[in-house]
Amino acid sequence: MCTVVVRVEPDTAWPVTLLALRDEDPSRPWDPPRAWWQDRGDDVVGVRDRTAGGAWLAASAPRRALAVVLNRAEPVPATDGGWATRGWLPLDAVTGATRASERPTERSYNLVHATPQGVRVTSWDGARVLTRGLGPGVHVVTEGAPDDVALPRIARWLDPFRHASAPVGPPPSIEPLLAVEAPTTGLGADWEDWFAVLRSGADVAPDRPDAILRDDLRADGRFATLSVVAAAVGPSGVVLEHARLATPGRLGTRS
Repeated sequence: MCTVVVRVEPDTAWPVTLLALRDEDPSRPWDPPRAWWQDRGDDVVGVRDRTAGGAWLAASAPRRALAVVLNRAEPVPATDGGWATRGWLPLDAVTGATRASERPTERSYNLVHATPQGVRVTSWDGARVLTRGLGPGVHVVTEGAPDDVALPRIARWLDPFRHASAPVGPPPSIEPLLAVEAPTTGLGADWEDWFAVLRSGADVAPDRPDAILRDDLRADGRFATLSVVAAAVGPSGVVLEHARLATPGRLGTRS
C-alpha cells in the first residue's frame, strides 16, 4: 500500500507540497515520469504501469494539477467485465475527464488530487464514494481514511511529519536526500526535514505494518516501495522530482 504525505497551506506561492511513495510488486514493469499518454496531451506526465497502461501518479504543469492513486484494503466484487484499472483515475483527474458511470468499476482506492485551490481525497471502499477536502496542515494518506491513526503506518508517521518543518516550495533533485547518509550541505534545505523523517524509516523492519519503507510478502504477492516523488503545486504550475530505489524497500537510488 502506498503512502502520501501532503502539506496544505492556502494563499501561498506553493499551496501544496507532497511526498509520495509507491509500493508495488517489484516484478511488475513500470516507467518513470514522462509524457506517455499522447491522447491526454504532451503536458501530462506520470509514472506509467506498463501492464495496465495507466498511471500511479500523473501531473500537468500548465493545468496546475497532480493526482496519485493508492490502493485501499476493502475487497470489491468484480463486474461482469472484470475490474477497470485504477491507473486511469490520476489521468482523468489532471485532465478533467468525466466518467460515464457514477459507480466505480475499479477495486477500492484513494485518489489524492492536488491543485492550487487545495487537496481533495476521493475514496471508493466498494460501497460508496466519498470526497473530502484536506484542511491546512500536514496529512498522511495510506489505505484508509486520511490521518486515521487506527492504521499503524499513520499512527507511526503522522506526528513526526507534522512536527518536522514542512517544505514550502519546489523540490530539488531528491536522489541525494534519499541516501542513507544524506549530505548536510544545505542541498534541498526546504525539504530536508521531511526526508530526514523518511530516512528514519530505515530503522523499521520493512514487513512491519507501521513501516513506511516497505517490503512485504503477503498472500496476494510481494509489495515493496519502489520509488519516491516529491512535488509542489501552485498557481505557476507543478514541479515534480522522482527517484527510483535501487533495492525495493531500501534507501539508495539509481537513475
